[in-house]
Amino acid sequence: MGAAPTELKVDAWSAEDSSVDLDSRDKRALPLEAFLSGRPPAYVLAVAVLFVVGVGVADSLIGPDVSIAPFYVLPILIATWNLGRAWGFLVAGLAAVAMQLAHVRSVETNVLVPSWNALVWYAVFLFVVWLLAIIRDHAKRQRSQLESQEEVSDDLRAQNDMKNTLLHAVSHDLKGPLAGILGAMQTIRRADQLKLTGIELNDLYGVIEQAGKKAARLVDDLLDLDRLRRGQLQPEREPTDVGELADRLALELPSLSGHPIRIESDPMLVDVDRAKVERIVENLLNNAARHTPAGTPVQVLITAKDHGVVVIVEDEGPGVSDDIKDEIFEPFRQGASARGGVGIGLSLVQRFAELHGGTASVEDRPGGGARFVVTLPGEVQHVIRPAPLRAV
Repeated sequence: MGAAPTELKVDAWSAEDSSVDLDSRDKRALPLEAFLSGRPPAYVLAVAVLFVVGVGVADSLIGPDVSIAPFYVLPILIATWNLGRAWGFLVAGLAAVAMQLAHVRSVETNVLVPSWNALVWYAVFLFVVWLLAIIRDHAKRQRSQLESQEEVSDDLRAQNDMKNTLLHAVSHDLKGPLAGILGAMQTIRRADQLKLTGIELNDLYGVIEQAGKKAARLVDDLLDLDRLRRGQLQPEREPTDVGELADRLALELPSLSGHPIRIESDPMLVDVDRAKVERIVENLLNNAARHTPAGTPVQVLITAKDHGVVVIVEDEGPGVSDDIKDEIFEPFRQGASARGGVGIGLSLVQRFAELHGGTASVEDRPGGGARFVVTLPGEVQHVIRPAPLRAV
């Protein structure tokens, strides 16, 4: 029976990169390490052993008059640096044996060179392995520290980019409401001079109210995003008619002006957080209006499914490209067709859905456009809505 194959085990630091593309080698690696980086451990060991054999043959041919002992150290360096201390010890023993055999053949005698000579060289090689292993471990720690510093630096750059994006978007979105409020107030101050009517004053008060609500909603979105990140929000569930929420929002949202809205909803009550689900539907409708031209239809479909409710908002706009579908729910990310906004709405949609134990996703709508699908787990109660009164 043949012996079972022996599994080659090496230190994790060098073996973990054995499948790395050779073109992506670490630029900070030493030349020898860079040459062998990404190679299988068996390949590295074979190189070291062949190096030992080659040096031994050369040593035998040259003879004892010229010493090439330093060349025996090179395969030891290859094995220790790339495979670890244990394999360095093995190659060191092979190097000591190869040196002894080379000397035996070169002196052309039947008497073996005293074994202590090989033992001395083996001890020297072991010292080389020990010293090189210390240097290797130190280099490993230094590299780990550099990688950690690079990760921290990349994270700080990403946070700085996000901060700049946030400041730019928030300043842009706050500038509109503030300009509306200031403009309306300046006009009201001159009401007597301009001889404004009561209806015109009420319109100006409405401008101030809408601008204030928009600014307050932006601040609320930022605060909710921070509370969600800190885990400080929990759903307050109550039986909610999600279809009724959608009907009311379709009538109240100024952004939907000029967009035909069709809402289909099963008659039911679902146990969810009413305020947060209202924010979900509102943000999805605002998103559809923001990314589609005026006159583009928007459809809302609300159905019961798998012990919960599914909210689907579709539009016939340009849709969402495949390259941003995975990141569109991240904070401060917007599509190319966005008009206004800071990129928080869809992020809150996903986080509010996850707060309920649900999901939020986007897919292509058949025929063109985008379809946003939100699942909200909760106890569902089917109800019977009274039929509308008809004249007899």
